[in-house]
Amino acid sequence: MRRRARSRRSLAWAMLLMLGTWLSPAQAAGRLPTGLGIHVQVWHIGPADLERIRALGIGFVRWGIAWDAVETAPGRFDWSGPDAFIERLGRVGLGSMVILGTGNPLYSPMLDLPPHPGARWTRVAAPPGSEAERAAFARFAAAAAARYAAQGVTWEIWNEPDSRIFWPPAPQPDAYAQLVEAACHAIKAAAPDAAVLAPATAALPHRAPQFFYSLSRTGALDCLDGLSAHSYRIQGGVQPDPESVAAENATSRGFLDRLSPRARSLPMLSTEWGYPSSVVGAASQAAYLARTYLANLASGVSATVWYEWKDSRDEPLNPESHFGLVAANGEPKAGPDSALFPRLLRLDFVRRLETGDPLIQALLFRDDGVEHVVAWLRSADPGRTLRAEIGGTAVTLGIVPTILRGDRIAVSGRGR
Repeated sequence: MRRRARSRRSLAWAMLLMLGTWLSPAQAAGRLPTGLGIHVQVWHIGPADLERIRALGIGFVRWGIAWDAVETAPGRFDWSGPDAFIERLGRVGLGSMVILGTGNPLYSPMLDLPPHPGARWTRVAAPPGSEAERAAFARFAAAAAARYAAQGVTWEIWNEPDSRIFWPPAPQPDAYAQLVEAACHAIKAAAPDAAVLAPATAALPHRAPQFFYSLSRTGALDCLDGLSAHSYRIQGGVQPDPESVAAENATSRGFLDRLSPRARSLPMLSTEWGYPSSVVGAASQAAYLARTYLANLASGVSATVWYEWKDSRDEPLNPESHFGLVAANGEPKAGPDSALFPRLLRLDFVRRLETGDPLIQALLFRDDGVEHVVAWLRSADPGRTLRAEIGGTAVTLGIVPTILRGDRIAVSGRGR
């Protein structure tokens, strides 16, 4: 009986697609965010924060709508919080990538979370596990999509379902894929122009293959407009530098290309990545903001979301408390370069430039037909420099990217 019901649902969605009820994959993919975004905690962000983010040239922020905070009685939704934040974003011209997530105690039992530095709570509602729970979540997702259809929101279904903190008590790839299938189709039925992402895994696709296998076995991939994942790659408490992601992005892209023709057609987005200032230092953290974006862009990932704008925990010894570019009180750390980013984010990437030295990273860009080189040193040492020449102009390179007109780079000295 359950199998026949699922077949009827699949047929219904297929008929809607044939009738053109929502955008084709190519059309929707063209509406996905590109460039650099910033993750924010809604409860911790004021108007001045949003204005500072926009002044950097950043076009969108990633934030979450918690199911249990909105649906507090069955079928009754309180949108006052999201409404207010959407309105604030509109005032400064920032777009939204919105995570739909959390369990809801109206539909699923409460669970105790084990101690973990990444956990903000000790007790949460279980993620949707039954068909009835998935249907309830899909109704919530559809209601959100319908309400904010005019705002051009990109929806991301759940956050890090491959983590037991976000999918307790243990990750279940098949259950998650069924949730994505139900929620994505519900979103598209409610808001045909909406773009939808998943699975937002804590690991890149080739490191979390089961989640992508499970998505490919359902109707989820046919509905999604992009595949999201997080780029941390922490092993043994150590995270490699931003440039090391290039090889792993290539491996993940190859895995997806082999997975299915549909997976091959979907773009990859890095919807969370950052470095805590308590580990790498404030100066290196500020440099890594640009370098995470550039490393992804040069290896085929056109959108990167930095985690996060402002420190959002009060646990000094926990690295999770120090991912913000600014402190919890709003004071800047080293801070992003306010002159660099508005220029950098309007350049169109062309190709990587060979420098003959792995220390020296250089990319070629264009802006209105004019070529520019963006170059930096692959180092975490803020004091390290090297003399080079770009477009006939002498320049001292450091760990923060430099932009100069030209189409080639030549090393003129070793610096220090």
